[in-house]
Amino acid sequence: MSWVNPTGYNDPDSKWTYETNIYDDNVNSFAIGLMSSAYSWGSFIELTRASIYCSKIRFNAMADPDVYLIDIDIYYDSAWHNLYQGSYTDHTWIEKELDSIQAVTSVRFRFYNDYEGASNAWLYEVDFFEFVQPTVTTQAVTEVDHESGTGNGNITNIGSANPTKRGFCWNITGNPTVADDKVEEEGDFGTGAFTGSITGLDPGVTYYVKAYAYNPAGYAYGSEVDFTTDKVAPTVTTQDPTDVLTTSVTGNGNITATGGENATVRGFKYGFTQTDTWDAHDNGDFGVGAFTKGLVGLDANTEYWIRAYATNSIGTSYGTWVQFQTAASGSTPTGTKISICSDYSGYTFILNESLTDDGNAYESYFVISTDLTDKQGLHFKKRLLDLHSYFENKDSGTCKIYVKRDNEADWQYCGEISMVGDEDIIVKHLPSENQDTSGDVDFLAKHYLIKFFFENDFSFIGLITESVPIGVR
Repeated sequence: MSWVNPTGYNDPDSKWTYETNIYDDNVNSFAIGLMSSAYSWGSFIELTRASIYCSKIRFNAMADPDVYLIDIDIYYDSAWHNLYQGSYTDHTWIEKELDSIQAVTSVRFRFYNDYEGASNAWLYEVDFFEFVQPTVTTQAVTEVDHESGTGNGNITNIGSANPTKRGFCWNITGNPTVADDKVEEEGDFGTGAFTGSITGLDPGVTYYVKAYAYNPAGYAYGSEVDFTTDKVAPTVTTQDPTDVLTTSVTGNGNITATGGENATVRGFKYGFTQTDTWDAHDNGDFGVGAFTKGLVGLDANTEYWIRAYATNSIGTSYGTWVQFQTAASGSTPTGTKISICSDYSGYTFILNESLTDDGNAYESYFVISTDLTDKQGLHFKKRLLDLHSYFENKDSGTCKIYVKRDNEADWQYCGEISMVGDEDIIVKHLPSENQDTSGDVDFLAKHYLIKFFFENDFSFIGLITESVPIGVR
C-alpha cells in the first residue's frame, strides 16, 4: 500500500492554470482555478491515472474566508461518485476514505466562491492511496487421469495485504476466471506454493487453468496453462430385450459416455448363462446414445443372458447381464374351430363353437397359450393361483381344464366347470374344492398352455389368470 500521484489531468472548462503542479510532489507549488461568478461553485479540475485499486485520496489546498468549501467526486464503475463536500483546513493534508476499495481512474475537485466578485482557488497536491493485488504464478497441472488433476500455483508477492483466498479456476474455452469452475480455500496466506484438486472432469478433454489469489484489492491471476485428461473405455448400459419371439429377440443397449473417444464397435454378448458365448455387433463411429441389434437362431422357450458392450481404442466396457426367455411355440389342436369377435365398444373375445349342429354329443377342445401371437415371452417365472373363465350360458354340459407348463410333455388336470347358469354370460371360478385329487391350481412356470375340453355345445369368451411373481408371497 502506498500513496501515488495522478499521471494526468482534464480541465473541461479551461478555468485552471499550472495543472501539473497538482502532482509534482511539491506542496509549495499549486494550480490556480479562476472562479468568475460570485457565490457559486467554480469549475472542476480532474486528476487521472490508469485504473488502480484505491481505498482513499488525500489533498492539500488553500483555504481563506472567501474560499473554504470543497466538493470532491471520484470515478469508478463507469460513473462519478461523490466523496466529500464541506470545509477543509488551509495548506494541510486532508484524507477522505471511500466506502470500499474500488478500481479508480479519476478524482475531481471544485471550490465554492463565497465572495461578491471573482476569486481564485489554489490546489497544491493530490494523491491516491493504492491497494495492491497479490502476484501469482501458475505451474503445470500434475497427476492427471481421466477425471481429475492437481493444480500447482505460487503466491510470489502478497500485495498490500495477505490474501484471504487462493485456488484454481478452469474451463474448456480458455482465459478462465473465478466465474468458471474452481477449487478454492480460505485463510490467511503469505507467499509460497500451493496446490488444489481439479475434479469432476470429462475424459479426453483439454482444460485451461489459472492459479489465483484474493486480497482486498481483488483477484489476481497467474498465467494460463492447459492439460488434457486421459481417455477411457466407453460407459455402457443394458436394457431389457424387446420383440421377444420364439427364435429371435432385439437387444437394447446405450452408450452413456464415450470415454473421450467414440466407439468403433458396439453390440451384445449372450449365452445360456452369464458367459460370452455368442456375439452380435456393428462396426462404425458411435457416440453416446441408444442402440439395438437383432439376435436370431435362438431356441424357443429357452432362457438366455445378454449384455451390451462398446469398444474404443482404450478398451471395452460392458453393461450388466439381463435375462430373458424366448417365447414358447403353441398351436391350436387340429379340427378346432376358432373365431375372434369384437363388439361395438372394442371388447374382443374368442369363440370355440360346435363343429356339428345335429344335437348329438361330441368331444372337442382348444388351447390358449401365454404366447398366442408368438410375439412375447415372459422374463420371470410366475405362480398360477387361479383361473376365472368366461362362457356363454348353456343348459347342460361341463368343461374340463388342463394346464401344461413350459416344456412339460403331459397335461395336468385342474378341474371342471359346469356350463349351467342363470345369466346370459357366467363367470366360473375354479376353487380348490372343485378339483380332484391331482392337486391344487398352483403351478410355477414362465409359460402356460391352458386346454379347455368340452363334452357338449359351448361358446368360450375369455380367461383371467391370477398369478404372482416367483418369490412373492
